[in-house]
This record gives sequence, structure tokens and C-alpha cells, in this order.
Amino acid sequence: MFFPLARLSRLIVTGKDRAKYLHNFCTNNIKELPSGKSCEAFFCDVKAKIIAHGYILAFDDCHEIWMLAGDEPGIMKHLNRYIITEDVTIESATEATSAFAAIGATSSQMLLAAAGVAVNADALVQESLNCMKLTAKDSVAGSFAIVAMSVSWADTTMLWLATSNESNRVSLSGNVSVAESQFEQLRIRERFPIINQDMSLENMAPEAERNAKAISYVKGCYLGQEPIARLDAMGHVNRALRCVESSATSDQLLNANLLNADESSVGTVTSAVSTPQGSIGLAVIRANAIQSVLHCVVDGQSVDVKVV
Repeated sequence: MFFPLARLSRLIVTGKDRAKYLHNFCTNNIKELPSGKSCEAFFCDVKAKIIAHGYILAFDDCHEIWMLAGDEPGIMKHLNRYIITEDVTIESATEATSAFAAIGATSSQMLLAAAGVAVNADALVQESLNCMKLTAKDSVAGSFAIVAMSVSWADTTMLWLATSNESNRVSLSGNVSVAESQFEQLRIRERFPIINQDMSLENMAPEAERNAKAISYVKGCYLGQEPIARLDAMGHVNRALRCVESSATSDQLLNANLLNADESSVGTVTSAVSTPQGSIGLAVIRANAIQSVLHCVVDGQSVDVKVV
């Protein structure tokens, strides 16, 4: 089952200094990222506050930055302001891109076939964060380019695909809304934030607690490195992004004020999706309340909320 990935923002970074430049302005080790691989990273200001978050894909001729929504003009302005003599060009390809996602190896193969790519999906999805430039063929318009990346969320394999929206060659089948709901459930269980929805400039990157996947502590200096290193030395953050679940509906859980036993507010739910048992969501919660029994108020009644 595959579906449009409508929220994908896509930036193309070219120039001989691009790897070094991106390395200096994100939290992961881009200098050591080989062609055909991608990594997760945060882009932060000098105080380690989050400007953007997503994946960086490495290729021989360019790097690409893929993000789920967020503030694309903000990250474009942030990255371009520091270019002085470096051979780096950053351009948005979002408006010119159609993006799709498939959940599971079988659906990934179906997506590639629907796009006209004669490639075995196993070569892409056998390892998370593989990325590849492909050529698809269309009987009407001829060849066109596709970029694909494998992603694993909550131990579930996915394939993300981006191509020119001028092609419009991918025909959808099946229940798209069900696939989109499944994607959102995986995103929430993975605790993969959407910037300016789940986290923002009010949050420091380590508060997402994706350190092992998105933050390198051995890469050396980069913008925001000093406060991130101080937080690492402290051994904890004061608040953290967490998945929560409740018997409430997703509409009731979204934007709910999370309360502990003494009715103190400890966080607000910023994403929510329905499940067979009720709903799950994301919230930045005070660290000292993560192990507490939480609740929210729905229609005047207290409803339990469990931190997963």
C-alpha cells in the first residue's frame, strides 16, 4: 500500500564544499556519509534550538535534505546566510516534486513498479537509510529521474520516493487514507517530530531524544554543538518528546493538556491519530513527570494517558 507523501519538503545542495558545509550546520556527521546513504539530523541555532529536522541524502553530485513539513523558508534563510566564499548552492525542489511512501517490502516493490522502475525493492529496503537515484521509463514521455530512500520507523520498513511532479506517473491504488493513518501511527511510535508542530525553536535538539540516530558526539564543532555537549554531560534533559496513548479519540487527545496527580500541567499533545484501542499522540513532557500517571480532561471527565 502506497500513498502521496504530501508533506515532504526537498532541498537540493550542490557545490564542491557542500558536505563540509552541511557538516558544520547540522548535528550529524556528513563528512563521513558515503554516497548512497542517508542520515537523520537536526539543524540548530547557536543555542541548539531546533530550526529544522529531517534526512540528508548523499550522492556523487549533490546532497538532498528531506523534511516533513516544518519551516522550509526558515532553514533556507538560515543556511544561506552563512555562505560567504564556499562553493555551495541550496535550492528548493519542493514545488517541483511529487513524493510517495510505501509501507513494507511488498508495497515498496509495488510503488517502484507503479513508478516504472525495474529495480528489486530488496536492494533498497534491506538496510535502513539506503538511498538511490533511479531512472524510470514511461511509454509516453520516455525516461525520468526518481530518488528513493529506505526508512525504518518502529521496526517497520518503508520506502520514500521523490520525482518530478510534471511526470505524474504514479497511479495510486487501495485505501490511501488507511495507509496515511498507518504512516502517522508509525511516525508517532517512532517519535519522529514535525517541526513547528511537535517541536520548534522553543526546543533544544536533545529534547527529541533521538540522539543515537540524529546527533553525533564525535564529529567536532558545529553550530549548536556546545550546548548539546553540555546537556550530554548533564546526562538528562528537563523535558522530552514522548509517545502517549489513551482511550480518548484522536480528536479529544490532540491539543489535550496533560496533567499529573496534583493537576499540574506537564505537557500538551501536538500530534494524534486513532488506533483500535483509542489513540496515540506525541507530547513534549516534563522529564520529572514521564514516569507519573497522567490524565487529561475530556468533556469534564478525567481520562488516563499513558506515556509509552
